[in-house]
Amino acid sequence: MPARSPTVAALRYPRPTPPRRRARWPWLIVLALLAAAVYVTVRPQHRLPPLLPTPARPRVGIIAGHWQFDSGAICADGLREVDITTIVARQVVERLRQRGYDAEVLGEYDDRLQGYLASALVSVHVDSCMYDLSGYKCVGSSHLPAAEDSALLVEEIMRTYPAATGLAFHANTITPDMTNYHAFQRIDPRTPAAIIELGFMSGDRNLLVGHPERAAQGIADGIAAFLNAKAHPQATPAPQG
Repeated sequence: MPARSPTVAALRYPRPTPPRRRARWPWLIVLALLAAAVYVTVRPQHRLPPLLPTPARPRVGIIAGHWQFDSGAICADGLREVDITTIVARQVVERLRQRGYDAEVLGEYDDRLQGYLASALVSVHVDSCMYDLSGYKCVGSSHLPAAEDSALLVEEIMRTYPAATGLAFHANTITPDMTNYHAFQRIDPRTPAAIIELGFMSGDRNLLVGHPERAAQGIADGIAAFLNAKAHPQATPAPQG
């Protein structure tokens, strides 16, 4: 019997090819993801309790007149305006902090004044020794939109400051340096602002040097009254008829 050609045999009797198995790993990944989702959904949740909201603390800036800039007015015996304003400003801040306000002392031309946004800003100054006068004066910023609030701030200070110091209002010595005070131009226009002259270093020296705490108390009381009025406005009575 003649020998079969290898080529013919290969054509006549091809070797069976085993069926290709489908890869199972994509299904395994899908099943693993489903199992993980079920576990995350069913397991007990240990969530942290939500943080309680912290009540806002009104920010108040107190400018110590001439501090970190110059001496201010100087008397013949060497008494300087800045020596009085820094003491009073720090005492005002301390009293406001005791009441829960976020108060801070600022320099006369403090860099922070540019765009300064706060619930109130008060600049503390003292009048000169040139004349034997007595009395305080207070002026608010007329810049909108806080002009109305600035007027209310001045109104409250003018009520509490004389009560604490016994000084009268000295209106006829208000100068353009007060009404056009430089800080009024620099702060955020939404910040209610005022400048106060505590008294004269001539006629009011005993108070300013001997009892600066009384001046500080009068200012702090006025600021607190203003902030309280803003926080709890009185209801407008309904019109009759």
